[in-house]
Amino acid sequence: MKKMLTKAMQADIARQMYNVARDIDVAIYNYLDNTMDHDFILDALMFYLTKDGGFGGGLYIDNYNTNASVYQVYEALRIMDMCDFDKNCKLELYDLIINKAFNFIYNRAELKDNRFNPNVKTNDDFAHSMEFSYTEDNRLLFGYHPTAAILGYTLKFCNEKKAYYKKAIKMIDVMLNDFYKMEKLTKYEFISFNIFLKIIKELNLYQEDAIKIEEKLIKLAKENVSLDFDDYSKIHPLDCAMALNDNELNNMIDLQLDSIIDKIQPHGLWDYEGNWGYNKYAEEDSAKIKWVGAVSVNNYFYLKKYGRIE
Repeated sequence: MKKMLTKAMQADIARQMYNVARDIDVAIYNYLDNTMDHDFILDALMFYLTKDGGFGGGLYIDNYNTNASVYQVYEALRIMDMCDFDKNCKLELYDLIINKAFNFIYNRAELKDNRFNPNVKTNDDFAHSMEFSYTEDNRLLFGYHPTAAILGYTLKFCNEKKAYYKKAIKMIDVMLNDFYKMEKLTKYEFISFNIFLKIIKELNLYQEDAIKIEEKLIKLAKENVSLDFDDYSKIHPLDCAMALNDNELNNMIDLQLDSIIDKIQPHGLWDYEGNWGYNKYAEEDSAKIKWVGAVSVNNYFYLKKYGRIE
């Protein structure tokens, strides 16, 4: 029998989110809980918009850089995708945010080998986890993440006549050519290509490529990743898990959802299980507190998506 998020658990989550979560996470939760329109997500994102049009200021919690970076723009787009925004939105604030975000991505961001560098030099002037240090090793570690996801989000959020859309199409052609030659993916690349696949399926674009991408992602996952529970959750995020139509992989979804419910803490929310990889910054402690709200809203999203809420 599938485990469910009970009404009592939901009441605890609602109460505690207001006590500990960031405004952006409360806004997301209120939208998912049907108590607030998603317009307020855009208002909350505006607090993280930087002068150069990107996003910064800890929108992604493990990077305290007040300047924009590609990864923080990716986080803004991921949130908008989670909250059901798309190019049909008529709100002026939506157009403002999308235009500024993609202007930063396509006109300002560092691009090498058809991949956006998720990090910027100024990251090193602020507290951040190890993976957000501006190093060549980290650029290679991320690989096509979040580039592949951002290219998918461009298709979803931008009008076809926009210059950003046309730039994305050119980059996608190169990316797919690269992808079909890749024999291994980093854990980050699994996530990003999963997101890209999810979006092109939603939009009915690149239909022949979608079949080939799906087949290759399944093949690479089975060949290069030990499919125990922990590894599976890293390469196959629940927000796009059904993008891969494979019984062996998708049988893990129910186990993952059960595990999420099992991990609810006595305080009513979920604890953050990650770390920054070193003891360089005291801000890691405050980041862990902020993560409680962010992790909880993400888990609530997954449970609702897969029908695990009473």
